[in-house]
Amino acid sequence: MRFPSILSLALLAASPLAGQQRFTGRIATVVESLGVAATARGLPVDPVIEKAIEGSAKGIPAERLTTALRVVVDQLDTAAASLRAGGISGDTIAIAAGEFAITAGLHGRDITELARTGRPAADVTVGLRVAGTLAALGVPPLESVKLVSAELRLGRSPADLLALPGRVESEVAHGATPAQAAAGLTRAAAGQAGGQGGPAGPGGPHHGPPPGKSGEPPPHPPHP
Repeated sequence: MRFPSILSLALLAASPLAGQQRFTGRIATVVESLGVAATARGLPVDPVIEKAIEGSAKGIPAERLTTALRVVVDQLDTAAASLRAGGISGDTIAIAAGEFAITAGLHGRDITELARTGRPAADVTVGLRVAGTLAALGVPPLESVKLVSAELRLGRSPADLLALPGRVESEVAHGATPAQAAAGLTRAAAGQAGGQGGPAGPGGPHHGPPPGKSGEPPPHPPHP
């Protein structure tokens, strides 16, 4: 049977501590069983192994840790289903990022919304990590998803996406709440998208002149 050998290799590679960490007999059995089942469903096993290592290192009782490990698998299942609903299937790295986002407070519908931005799976993976980090910083999940979705649709690079938590923290340092900071950045992204004639496609943002810089005054709005 191949699955146990795959899991054994993952145990060795999952963490620098894995070679030193010894699971109790019960936890080792649970990790093996959950890992085999997760692999059979196309789910990543690393989050399960990492949780087992963390819980064992903290001395969490086996019964509580077993429950926590099953929760991780449930979150992985939710992340995978939500990504599929958004058009991304079979990417275990994206699934793990989705599980991280769920742990931070996001929901399956949030993962689907980010997947539906039309960006490649690698970009959505970064977006999920960033959205989860924003939620951990105190940004409400809805505002986190709005901001990351807007940035993804603009075709932002992974480096730009990863800079978002720092930008939020900078605004918070100047007196804004996390929600206010994220909302302000979302409005700025929406304004940029509007100035580009709409959201950018997969090729990245358009590079037309910014609004008000063409030398022509803006037209008067039509009467209602």
